[in-house]
This record gives sequence, C-alpha cells and structure tokens, in this order.
Amino acid sequence: MDEQKSNCEENDSEPTDDNAPAKQLVSSEEESKALPAAEDMSGATTASSSTPETVRACALCNCLERSLHGQRELRHFGPFHEQRTLKPSATPLPQPGNDDLSSIGFPDSSCLAALFDNSGCWVHHWCAVWSEGVKRIENEELENVDKAVISGTQRLCEYCKRLGATIRCHADGCSRFYHFPCSAASGSFQSMKQLVLLCPEHIDQAEELGEEALCAVCDSAGELTDLLFCTGCGQHYHAACLEIGATPIQRAGWQCPECKVCQTCQPGEDSKMLVCDACDKGYHTFCLQPAMDSLPSDPWKCRRCRVCMECGVRGLVLSGSAQWFENYAVCEGCQRHRSSVCAVCSKAANPSVTLQCCNMCH
Repeated sequence: MDEQKSNCEENDSEPTDDNAPAKQLVSSEEESKALPAAEDMSGATTASSSTPETVRACALCNCLERSLHGQRELRHFGPFHEQRTLKPSATPLPQPGNDDLSSIGFPDSSCLAALFDNSGCWVHHWCAVWSEGVKRIENEELENVDKAVISGTQRLCEYCKRLGATIRCHADGCSRFYHFPCSAASGSFQSMKQLVLLCPEHIDQAEELGEEALCAVCDSAGELTDLLFCTGCGQHYHAACLEIGATPIQRAGWQCPECKVCQTCQPGEDSKMLVCDACDKGYHTFCLQPAMDSLPSDPWKCRRCRVCMECGVRGLVLSGSAQWFENYAVCEGCQRHRSSVCAVCSKAANPSVTLQCCNMCH
C-alpha cells in the first residue's frame, strides 16, 4: 500500500463551496505548490468543540471507541457488586482522549465512581483482556474486569505517568504497569498468543518466547527494540525491514501491511489506501473530506499529524480544505504571511518595493 501511495499521480482535491473563501487566501502561484487539502472525516472534533457527556469512553485508557490505538471495540461489563461500596466521585471525569497519547489515562483517582454507570462500565476489548487478573471464560466472556478498573485507578502508567494502567511487565520482580496504547508506544514487547508484555528494560527476555519474537519479514529476532507489534494479527515486524519509522505514535495501534484498514470506515476496499507518512495509519482517498480521486505521488500526512512549525497550529483545528506547505510543516496562514513580508528585514511589501519570490519555497 505504501508503494501505491508513492507511485500514483497526485490529485488536487477541490474544497467544497462552503470552504471556497478559505481557498482564496492563497495566491494562484502558491496554490500550485500547496499540498493536497483533502482530509479524513474521522477527525470530527476540534479544539473549540466540547464532548457530550453521553459519549462513552474506556474506563482504563479513557479513549473513545473509534480510537487509533488498536484497542478494538468498547465492551460493556457489569453490573458489579463492588459498585455499591464506592464513594461518590470527588471530581468529574476528564474529557476522553482519542488520538493524542498525552490524553490517555486519568490524572487522579478521585473520579473512580464516575467510571461506572448504573449497570457497570465500558472497557475496550484489548484493554480488558491484557489486564492483570482478568480471566477469559466461555464465549469470550471476561471476569474480574471491575477489579482491574478499580486497581487501575491506583496505578500509574510507566510511560505516560497517568492512572488506569493495568498491564504488568511479565518479568519476575518488575512492577511496571502500562495502558494498552502506552505499552506499544513505550517500545515494550507484546505477545498476543500468550498475553505477555515485557517492558523495554526486560525486552531481551522476548527471545525465550521462540517464534513469537521473530520478524515476519526476515524471520529473525534481530534488534528486539526495533520490532513493531501488529494489533491486528499479533505478528512482529522490524521497522527497518519495512523501511518505516518506530516513533511512539507509529507504534501505538500499528497495523501490518496485511491488516491495515481505513481508520474512517474500518475494513473495506484497500485499492485506494493512503498511508500517513508520520503515523503509518491508513485512510481511503474516498473517505477523506474533500475526497481525492487518486493517490498522491508525494508523501502525505493525515490531519492529526500536521503541525505548523511556525505557529504551532494542528491540522485538526483547521478545516479539511486548508492548504499546507513544505511537507505539511507550514499552515496556510503562515505561508500567506511569508509571501507578504521580506525574509531578511521582515518588512511588508509596499507599492514602491517589489518582493522577489523564491522559486522553491515561495
């Protein structure tokens, strides 16, 4: 799919009529150099929008159901006997996170009772299955999930330093705990067959698991810290073997080429799949907003990974039709400002002085 992304011709998606005024902000000369404005519809919320109180979030990682971190579906567990003994929450729950690793978990334990409703609580499938003390019984049913949620409010995640961590490192004597997304982001080793996690400090013990520690490409353990864990099939791949990075945002919720699905519509046709150059998540061209007719030939970044290096604005704050420059590192507003002032003296152009425009960066 990466090969399709880089070899197909790029299509300049036109914004909808509602966004037409925004397009006029960039001159025709600059527009020819702008990166495609199309974006996915899954990034629906912006910094100015508020999350409804009825939105369900995981009682362990505090992420929404449509999370990019590979936790699978939200499941309801309960009711539980322990709910009756919980004291009322002293503080409300924090806003649920979804795509930003910094929003995972909970800042304090005073909101414990708020994690449960009248009939139990909601927890992602993998967040529950991997939790210490949770047992699998018949028909994929799980028990002791309530105990994991209660214990998680007392345990800090080794990676993000927030509460809700319930996945312990399997090494003897190790007391490190992680949220499911943080376990991957931290570079820990995960075995889906045995539900075993080894923190970076004890990752060398992964070789004792045999073939589970082998890369699906080179069929060797190689550099264990370079292994990526697929949340779809559980196989491991060296980032170097796939010629991709291994940053925390890439590791969290990573899917191998065989398992990669569109983050907007989930499983479906993959003939027109764009893969973000920063987080390695996939999106159909026709699921973007505005849609794209073909795959671009240049590297592409999803809205979540676009950050202006000059003003710091993030892609999700801007409309999907906003233009970006320099590999999605400069937003439309900053590019417009660049073109109106001298790069040396920072003075604006005037009728008596003509600014010379660089053919490369404009």
